[in-house]
Amino acid sequence: MVRAQGQRLDLTDVPPAHRIYVNRNLRLGSIQAVGFDMDHTLARYKPLPFERLAFGQAARKLVASGYPRAILRLTYNRDFVIRGLIVDKRRGNILKMDRHHYVVTAYHGTRKIPREMRKGLYAKRRIRISRNTFVSVDSLFSLPEISLYAQVVDLFDKLEENPDYRRLYDDVRRAMDEAHADGSIKDIIARSPMRYLLPDPLLPETLDRMRSSGIRLFLLTNSEADYTALIMDRLLSKTIKQRPHWTDFFDLIVVRAGKPGFFGRSGPLRPISPSVLGTPPGSPRSRFAFTKGSVHGLEKALRVMGDRILYFGDHTYGDILRSKRLSGWRTAMILQRLEEELEHQQASREKRESIEQCERRIDQLAAQRDLLERSALGQMPDRELRRVLRQHGFKGGPQKLQEHLKAVGDEIHEAGQSLGEIERTLETTFNPHWGPIFRAGREVSHFANQVEEFACIYTTRVSNFLNYPMDKYFVTTHVYMPHEH
Repeated sequence: MVRAQGQRLDLTDVPPAHRIYVNRNLRLGSIQAVGFDMDHTLARYKPLPFERLAFGQAARKLVASGYPRAILRLTYNRDFVIRGLIVDKRRGNILKMDRHHYVVTAYHGTRKIPREMRKGLYAKRRIRISRNTFVSVDSLFSLPEISLYAQVVDLFDKLEENPDYRRLYDDVRRAMDEAHADGSIKDIIARSPMRYLLPDPLLPETLDRMRSSGIRLFLLTNSEADYTALIMDRLLSKTIKQRPHWTDFFDLIVVRAGKPGFFGRSGPLRPISPSVLGTPPGSPRSRFAFTKGSVHGLEKALRVMGDRILYFGDHTYGDILRSKRLSGWRTAMILQRLEEELEHQQASREKRESIEQCERRIDQLAAQRDLLERSALGQMPDRELRRVLRQHGFKGGPQKLQEHLKAVGDEIHEAGQSLGEIERTLETTFNPHWGPIFRAGREVSHFANQVEEFACIYTTRVSNFLNYPMDKYFVTTHVYMPHEH
């Protein structure tokens, strides 16, 4: 559903998975240039085939470097990993934190750490994330890496008395980096791209509409020129008559950009021949392809800078945080797994309503218990006590006060057990190990807090912009302090 410029949008017409969610007001009409990362942003991958491929290639790298061949028998478990987890390299643990950096769930390898042990390890200090000890799982590329690391921890716990978990993580990290850098993963995708790509049929129309409205579009990716050309050709070429080649959708293209360092460097972009991107011979667009360089060089080439640029990416640190903090760009985060999260949220509506009902009942019972306890201490005249007891449905009068207290206490205990069971069932509806990506108990998760802090807007796919006018003013919902509710 495409709206005309300026037409009022009724969000009830748009399914939740196709909406754009707003953390910071954004007037789309003031944006002069829109940029895109490629992998997991414009190019969406089929999660299981892509992640299995990365897992397997990294496992082979480990074995080639001297690790036991038993690693080749490990298999990728997609349910075990979600975005936003934290790796404790020193202990071989994987953690889920809330926005206050309190650890709500922890695993050693793939084995869950009991509550009391978890609290003993992590409850006494605030965790500071750094590459020395704690590492954030902040991109889709990291999911197979963490699944592999957890299983390697399990394996070495059996092989060695005191494994060096930090070394194990660094080696897994290095193996995954090598698999991406040396073509082990991309060469396999290149041989059969449609086995791994998840094309969005509305993407070409979305980009065409943006560019036709006068917005300058650019591609900013760390991928090599040949791989970029292969993937983008499959997704965009020959999809729209007036833009026959994929490069026709962009005013400027930067490959091998070297993000996140790209946002902190200075210096011009380095021109490359458009022919390496497959641009047809004789194309009038002869100076629009570049490599490396810096954000300053890109802004100079675009003749747009700062908050007039909106950048789409999927990587919390490499795309969103750095472009916002160092360049002042507006940011749009693509969260492919949000589609699954919204499906689970819809399916769990009754459970969430049951939790609210249960909490209200516990509050009512707690108030009754407080009343009875005050009565037992003689803080209420008998006449008033009888009236209050009748009002709350207690029979037998003051002489049965202790029985009433016990009955209320038992009911509170039963309601608390029911509440806990519903909450555990709700958690496993989203993920059997970690629960929802965006929640950690009653708090938002560490990952959700990052999305809220660094992404001006977020959504599941770029083409969701087709559901909004190109002069749309995205406005945040009202945020309230607890005392304002």
